[in-house]
Amino acid sequence: MSEEELSTKEKIIQAAFSLLKTQGYNSISLSRIAKEVSISKTAIYRHFKNKDDLDLAIRERIASEVLVHLKEVDALYKEKKYDECLVSVLRFMKLHPEYVNYSLFSTPDVGEDQKLYQFHDAGISFAKNFYDENHNIINHRLYNQGLFVIVTIIDFVLSWFGLCCKCGAPYSQTEQLTAFNISYADFEVQVIKLIKNGLFDGLAEGEVIQYENSFAAMDTLCLDSMKALPPLDKKLVALANVVHKVGFPNVTVEALANELGMVKSSLYTWFSDKKEMLKSLISPEINMMISTILDNMEKVEGLGNKLYVLLRTETLYFVTRKKMLSACKWIQIYGNFEHEGFENVVSPEFSKKVNEAIGKLIVSKTKTSFPCFDLNLLMGWIFSFPVFLVVNALHHKFTENEMHSALRSLYYMIAGGLNLEENMNKNGGNR
Repeated sequence: MSEEELSTKEKIIQAAFSLLKTQGYNSISLSRIAKEVSISKTAIYRHFKNKDDLDLAIRERIASEVLVHLKEVDALYKEKKYDECLVSVLRFMKLHPEYVNYSLFSTPDVGEDQKLYQFHDAGISFAKNFYDENHNIINHRLYNQGLFVIVTIIDFVLSWFGLCCKCGAPYSQTEQLTAFNISYADFEVQVIKLIKNGLFDGLAEGEVIQYENSFAAMDTLCLDSMKALPPLDKKLVALANVVHKVGFPNVTVEALANELGMVKSSLYTWFSDKKEMLKSLISPEINMMISTILDNMEKVEGLGNKLYVLLRTETLYFVTRKKMLSACKWIQIYGNFEHEGFENVVSPEFSKKVNEAIGKLIVSKTKTSFPCFDLNLLMGWIFSFPVFLVVNALHHKFTENEMHSALRSLYYMIAGGLNLEENMNKNGGNR
């Protein structure tokens, strides 16, 4: 359909999608959309009651088009063409950065289960393998594998968008990034290889933790470290309560002041604006978590042990300090659009120490197998798993044993991919 044949309503929707390629919906004004369409802001109200009404139309359009694509993926899945499934999803997400950005950065949830429920209810078979008709998990092993695959795809597609952004290249149309000497085809191959074989490219079972006593000693170490953490800052608790009530995009200094029973002006003695307020409250907590992880990693030897201790400590941190999960949404939003991601919330000193403690070991093991992936990308990928795990575990009311088992599965998959996790499961190593 030519541009002349598009209705004004459709032009408004497409203009919103065009802007969504580089920013979240909450950052887009109706005036900006109207400018893109060359109409007045008032004209938008002839087609949509308000911005929420347009938001609903966008959501419905994305859900419809994603479902059409997933039905194609599902046909491949039923034929056990798993590599083709991954390729199809990776290419679809690259072609539609606006769908990715809207889904991740314009919605309040860190986890992805609400979207999976929609696919389950629409009859997508791989989602039906996860849940019963009431959306309760029926197969934890498959669910954990699904979580691993979904988080990996999301993280690495976003990293491709980030590389394109640095080069000033359009996300969906770029196939080759000369500045980084990589093509999307190579990048795609390496993501699939990572999913199948893990960080260490088919790591042998003998190189990871297999035995209950090894896990138990490190679990005790990590659990004990939680006892030394101080209570959460009352301002951070208030921030989490405000986020729960109004959603992150609608947080204001005034709303936080009201939650604390203070006048707005008193908060401005500490923070100059909303962004400084959020970073000032969140950064010390994240740095304390990193410090605890570093302390625990120093007490174990070997890359496999250090990786497990990192994952276990971070998971316990978010389990015991659930209010901090809201902070991860802020990091997610600003990391994508305002370049205030995880690496900028963590102090340079701690970033350096993490790289020294485990980052350089990982890179030395992976530089041949995964030349497209740098240290920041790999560490960001590892650190994202406990967040997604805890969010979804709380949502599904995992028992302590179910949470622990899920973490071990993720550990095996990060280290050795789906192939290793399958072998460990068959041999009883993932109990």
